[in-house]
Amino acid sequence: MKIIVVGGGYAGLACLIELSRRLPASERVLLDPGLHHLKLTRLHEALSAPLDRWRVPFDELATRYGFEHVRARLSLSPTALSRAAESGRLEVGGRRLDCDAVVVAVGARSRPRPRLARCYGLADLRQREGQRVVEDIAAAASRRRRVTVVGGGATGLQYLFELRDALRRVGSKAKLRLVDGGERLLPDQPAGFHDYLQRRLTESGVDYLPQTRLTGTNDDRLVVSGPRGGRRELAPLASFVFPGLRGNPSFLETDESGRVLHRGAPLHRVFAAGDCCNYTGPGYDGRSAQAAIRQGLHVADALVRVSRGRRLPVYRSPQLGFFLSMGALDAIGWAGTRDAVVTGMPAFGLREAIETRYDLFVAGIDAFRFL
Repeated sequence: MKIIVVGGGYAGLACLIELSRRLPASERVLLDPGLHHLKLTRLHEALSAPLDRWRVPFDELATRYGFEHVRARLSLSPTALSRAAESGRLEVGGRRLDCDAVVVAVGARSRPRPRLARCYGLADLRQREGQRVVEDIAAAASRRRRVTVVGGGATGLQYLFELRDALRRVGSKAKLRLVDGGERLLPDQPAGFHDYLQRRLTESGVDYLPQTRLTGTNDDRLVVSGPRGGRRELAPLASFVFPGLRGNPSFLETDESGRVLHRGAPLHRVFAAGDCCNYTGPGYDGRSAQAAIRQGLHVADALVRVSRGRRLPVYRSPQLGFFLSMGALDAIGWAGTRDAVVTGMPAFGLREAIETRYDLFVAGIDAFRFL
């Protein structure tokens, strides 16, 4: 089989690694405009360490796992994917790539951030050295102005606590503010999460503004609205804005086996995995690295079955846990059951073990085979 994987994030790479083990005679091509696979779950740690620590060159991975890396940007709509399914080829930069199967794993895009000085979004932090960002903030520090983090989801919270520690390490006394639109933090997680997080925010001197939404900008200020509709302008020393994700170009819908749906019908030989799609069926489908990896492995299994003329599998992988980094030696999460919330150093250790497991997987040790 000739298999094209579009996107080298968690889902795409998991699929390629699994195919190298289970379908080694296949011809595999990765389409991705970048030079590196980026470990996004650790990106916030780049505020305190070189960004290259969380990058793995695609050339290195291609050699290790026997695929070709073609640098190309290809955001595919259902209509374009339908044409690829019918023709068995993709047109990429004047080059025609024949294929027996296409796996779309392009992820999702961050919503645009405000265009202000010292304002950073996830797209900026993928490219810019976080240590320089911290140094810039420390150099401009003012006691009357706070660093504002907009977004109380997992990404915003991890950046807030990492930023707290990074500023302390460089001797900065800059204060932090968290703006979040929800009534409580991480509402999809057990109630104990909010209580623990709020306590840590208070201990860290963070100005926490719940039920507060970013509505626009005015000169160098962020305009927010409070729980009663009151308008307020914030003049942050710097801001980190995480407004959520959008489709790339849209969120694809799949059937329970991972095949992309077009006008309600599954496309022959076109699959999707990761944040770019919504899965139909019983498996865990959150916008997370855990779901992306599981879906990438699932699609690889589906392709193995296609090659052998067997029935496609149903995606059934459950959510196995959730962990949130909260800076040095602190975290919160659960594993196996949501009733057993773990905090502090034990949670930090478990999260590190999970990250190490993925590092081993990328390095060539099959750390996901039995789970």
